[in-house]
Amino acid sequence: MTVTERDHADDWPDFLARWSAEWADAEDPAHLEGDDLAAWRRRWLGFPGADEERLAALETRIGRRLPPSYRSFLALTDGWLHAGNFVRRLAGTAEVAPLSETDAELYTEYDGFLWEDDDPTEEMIHRSRMWHRALRIDAEADAGILMLDPGDVGPDGEWAVYSWHSWRAESARRFETFRAFMQDKYREFHALAADSGMVNDTTRALDAEVEQAREDVLAGRWEQAAEVFARAGQFGRPGAGELGRQLHAFLGKPDALPGVAYLPGNPTDPTEILPACVAREIRGSWRRPHEVVGELPDNVRELAQSIVDATFVYEPPGPFGAGVLRAREAARWGDTDEAWRILRDGLAQWTPPAGDVVAPVGLLADPLLAPVITPERGRELLAIPRAGRTGVLPEPGPDLDPGGLDWLAGQTWPFRGGYRFVLVEDVEPAHLVALFGHEEQNGLSAPATSNELIERHMASAQLRSADPWDDRAVMVVGRAGSSGWAFAFAPESAGPNADRLRSPAARASRSASGARAVAVWCVPGSRRGADGPWEPPAFHLSVARHGEIEYALTVTMPPVFAATEDGPARTPVVTRVGTLPRAFDPDTMLAEVAAAGSEERERRPGEDHMLRATADEFGVTLPRHALLHGRLHSFETVSWSREARPGDTWLSIRTVR
Repeated sequence: MTVTERDHADDWPDFLARWSAEWADAEDPAHLEGDDLAAWRRRWLGFPGADEERLAALETRIGRRLPPSYRSFLALTDGWLHAGNFVRRLAGTAEVAPLSETDAELYTEYDGFLWEDDDPTEEMIHRSRMWHRALRIDAEADAGILMLDPGDVGPDGEWAVYSWHSWRAESARRFETFRAFMQDKYREFHALAADSGMVNDTTRALDAEVEQAREDVLAGRWEQAAEVFARAGQFGRPGAGELGRQLHAFLGKPDALPGVAYLPGNPTDPTEILPACVAREIRGSWRRPHEVVGELPDNVRELAQSIVDATFVYEPPGPFGAGVLRAREAARWGDTDEAWRILRDGLAQWTPPAGDVVAPVGLLADPLLAPVITPERGRELLAIPRAGRTGVLPEPGPDLDPGGLDWLAGQTWPFRGGYRFVLVEDVEPAHLVALFGHEEQNGLSAPATSNELIERHMASAQLRSADPWDDRAVMVVGRAGSSGWAFAFAPESAGPNADRLRSPAARASRSASGARAVAVWCVPGSRRGADGPWEPPAFHLSVARHGEIEYALTVTMPPVFAATEDGPARTPVVTRVGTLPRAFDPDTMLAEVAAAGSEERERRPGEDHMLRATADEFGVTLPRHALLHGRLHSFETVSWSREARPGDTWLSIRTVR
């Protein structure tokens, strides 16, 4: 019988006898006196049981029958010493009384009537009323109260138990039954005695279960093992909590790993646990990263700074490490699906480093690979046998990127201001900066998220001194599918009006090979404030070769319209340059716009059609997962707005702090 099965057996005598014997074996009688010394001598933390007369007297006094588990407990022992480490003694039948009688000055002070002025929930009201009807069942507690609630009754007739201590910054903790409360206190006794090296049948059984669970995790059988780690961790068994936290870290629980302050003096393997914990410390803080780094210990500060700068590289040894480097290259240029396939195929070759590590948690610190590991993929990773173990491989999950470009249509987060992108044929992403990067650019910046990209764009615009029509974009780069195209993308489009737009496609196509370049610019319709002027939506496509625009198409909505009963009566305005291929036929596009709802027509006219046509015409795609959640290299482009001409009017507003 496992510890789990034995602990849930409905057998008070065996359970309490085991607890008492383990307590006695862990105590030094030289430090005991009074009731504690007597309990040590008899190896029993309890007292003589209450007879039926005393039980009936208590029930008469409180006006109801006691819940089953508490009644059978009192029949065995009328009171109890050391219910965990913070309840010195449980009350006997003669001491149990309504809380309103034992603590009249306290029972309305804490949870009390706070809900009356706070738009209370049902749970808040229930908790407040509990203080009025509960029975106090502790005789001595560490600045706390232990209560049975006759108003919180389960289908089996059991009453909930509430435990409250003033030094805990939380409301009263609820337990389903008195039995559940005692089980929790037994685990608490073990957890707080674990550091002393207490060894008994319970600890040996738990440690054996943890070791077997560790092997199960490496063989891909992680779900049952997670339950073992969780339970053994509640008993304070060494390593159980750490092993369980490694599993949780892959399941989308970023706070699962401990902060750096909670790591041992000599941190676990620097390849896996340490980087993951440092990354958790940085990414989980509400403070700015540099502030967190400045407060970390000296021995991890350099590592932390590399994570902030996105220069940290996860480098496990052996064949798996070689696969990780290939996966990083795929993720670096946006192909997170390929990066995951490489990692998945190589996981069987991962081997645990020195220390108790059951999964490659160092992946979660790598700025390029961490976004690849979604919670779904984390479950798949844990189910793959590793370190020479065998087992059943899980079915591969679906790719995260849908392909094509039309997923951009209507995308609101983080592209609230629209988007712009440039596609260039037969070129590597790293070379885009040389084609249409601003003259001040010396190369690609460190990988950044979409939010960081927007911040960089805003900071660049505020810091530089430029003409008001200067509209540079900070764009991430990557591969636009497997067809040899590269992309540059910016999750914003604030800048020129359509009539002042200067497509960077011409500069991007300056190649002796005759490679094409495509520029797309999309601005959704919006209103400045509740009653402000309407900003018309626009969609632009331009295609260039040999440094010249071959054809271009711009779709805008007129800024003034006449309202009808069916909504705005407007027709998109199409401006063309050159001879458009059939794929970009404006008539087909306008027919789709006319068939769309009024809101779609107003916000993004022709966007769906143009994105599908662009993807089909050039065989390109943009990586949705990388753009929304990943980190990509970036650079600042030339201005997307033409210089001022005679007759142009500009308004420039700059805020200086």
